[in-house]
Amino acid sequence: MIKWLKFIGLSFFSDKISKQALKRGYLNLVLGNVFMLIFLFCGVLAADMLPFPTHYNNSPDFKAFVRNAVTSKALNLEVNSKKMTAASIVDTFSDGGEYCLNGYNLVVDTRPAGAFDDFEAYYLSNDGSGQKITVEEYKALSDAAKRNFDFKIRYTPNELILTSEVTAEHESFLLDIESEGFAELQKKQTELSREEYQRQVYNLFIKEYYTDFPSDQSAPLLRNYYQTYVKDGAEKYLFIFDDSCVGAFETKGGMKVSFYGFYKNFADGTNFSTAENADFLIKNSFGATAPLSVYVYLMNIIRLLPFIVLMPIITALISYCVLRLIKSDTAKTFGGCIRILGSYLLVGSLLSALITFVCGYFVPRSSLLIAAILTLFLILLIRTVIFLSLEFVTVKKSVNNPETKT
Repeated sequence: MIKWLKFIGLSFFSDKISKQALKRGYLNLVLGNVFMLIFLFCGVLAADMLPFPTHYNNSPDFKAFVRNAVTSKALNLEVNSKKMTAASIVDTFSDGGEYCLNGYNLVVDTRPAGAFDDFEAYYLSNDGSGQKITVEEYKALSDAAKRNFDFKIRYTPNELILTSEVTAEHESFLLDIESEGFAELQKKQTELSREEYQRQVYNLFIKEYYTDFPSDQSAPLLRNYYQTYVKDGAEKYLFIFDDSCVGAFETKGGMKVSFYGFYKNFADGTNFSTAENADFLIKNSFGATAPLSVYVYLMNIIRLLPFIVLMPIITALISYCVLRLIKSDTAKTFGGCIRILGSYLLVGSLLSALITFVCGYFVPRSSLLIAAILTLFLILLIRTVIFLSLEFVTVKKSVNNPETKT
């Protein structure tokens, strides 16, 4: 066991020890790949989560903006049952006001996350003329004329309340067109709550009435209205919703940081009347996203797994070709080369994880996984170049002095 630990722990630093891989099986290669994936995952996760408080503390403009807004007695923000409540709705993108500070905009809307948006649907000509027509006018056009228009949605800050009267109108339309989906829904109506039934009727109505509405999407939500600000290029903001918060800010060093947060770690009755509590809202809500980050990075690593596994294979292939070219006797097969390369994986991936963690303080969160993969590949490549350089020197010495044995 001690010899094995010495082998996997010191192979990265010693060619003599790494060459012992030629006398060992492929199990060490398998273990090396497992360690590589574990350290890659841990490095990216740590780089994503741990530097965030530092980023926030290094953003005095954003911190002042947060404290000014969150501590407001007029807003009276409070968490209960993992949900945020507020005394009023705020949208400084459209209204400006006292909460707009240091170039940052605030949105506070704690209406339910599933609230539908009272949107306006229309069609816009695709010839650049800017002509707009209603849905009814579009339906009256010929098939040839319809191709000149694209379906558009204008979101509003108004919630659509599904009253009995509104639902009755939707039901009437679905009955008139003999919707198969509505017929199926009626069969299970007794199994659903009144609210859920109304929501499903509305979703069916949207897909049947607006024929160009994406079939794989639910009816537009109120929250879609605020997402348009981000799509339009907003980079400095804080959105506080009932179940989450979303923000983006810039540090003193110019690094742009975007984040998401949940309220599940707050005790019932938590309010944010002090500056410290305002800071706690941002940091603690972000910390609550750790399980989500674990899932996201795990899925991304699985998605990129073929490319990750290719890294040691490509590096070993380079090693094999160069060794054949310089006529080295160290590893005469590709299997030998990849086993030597496998002995580098434990320490190489550990170094990569540490470098990735440091990168978390300077690299945008969205680029961390790519940075980690490239760092690992570069470390393996550099270590392989060192190995090949020393092998080249050894071969040259052997040629110049035939009596020298490797």
